[in-house]
Amino acid sequence: MRKALTLAIVALAGLTVALSSALAGSPQRTPDAKAVPLLGTAGISLLQGIDLVRAKYGTVIEAKFELDDSGALSLSVYPVTKGLRTSTEFNVFEEVSGAAAVSPWKQSVEVFTDREHLTRSAFDLTVMQLGNFNLATAVRRALTRQPGVAY
Repeated sequence: MRKALTLAIVALAGLTVALSSALAGSPQRTPDAKAVPLLGTAGISLLQGIDLVRAKYGTVIEAKFELDDSGALSLSVYPVTKGLRTSTEFNVFEEVSGAAAVSPWKQSVEVFTDREHLTRSAFDLTVMQLGNFNLATAVRRALTRQPGVAY
């Protein structure tokens, strides 16, 4: 039986679309089509990754499966250590990532300092600040409407 895939890269998809059109030059996001066939090898779900990172590092503003530099499936989760109430200028943006097929999931942490990652993270933080629920809730709601694998 084929499982439907559910896209849950950025929370509040409807709000994200509205914000994207309202904000000129907002970051463009596309799923990694090469990662999709590897989702069945993951030893961790998107929700499990979000919950683990939220418990250890704080509020999560983005999460996704993608290919790492070696072409292996990786889970990347992006927390803001100072929470949603702290503005972009004073927050800390990080990526917690690791090989998705390894169980238990072993992650490493990178603090963003480059313009590209900081811009994307600032956008994600704004979306989450304007929303009424967190990323895990958005993924759960998406899975309720469209069962499958969130990526």
